[in-house]
Amino acid sequence: MDIIIGGAYQGKLAFAKKHYRLGGKDCFDLASGAPEKAYKCFYHFEALTASAAADGVSIDDFVEEFCRFAKDSIVISREIGSGIVPMDEEQRHWREYHGMALTRMAKRADRVIRVFCGLPEVLK
Repeated sequence: MDIIIGGAYQGKLAFAKKHYRLGGKDCFDLASGAPEKAYKCFYHFEALTASAAADGVSIDDFVEEFCRFAKDSIVISREIGSGIVPMDEEQRHWREYHGMALTRMAKRADRVIRVFCGLPEVLK
């Protein structure tokens, strides 16, 4: 599994499509719901963590299941922990959940790449 992280509108998906030579049918938008099969690339991972956090899924169960499902895929996620901390308790919980999920997944990942202003930086 490769993970690509970065802020909103920083070119993560465009980078992945070019670098990994992905076509439209290779990618699945997690904002549209949970996938029924494995794809080469999943994007909007933050939508999946928001749903899991709201449903009360344990972080360990979530990471274990998703990593097994997406073990040979590219996962693209918005970095959401660098902004202003929300006052809303649910939003804070989701940010913590999302950060913990990415941290645990990064340990298992083959590569972790941050994209900023369209430029990739290999972290792992």
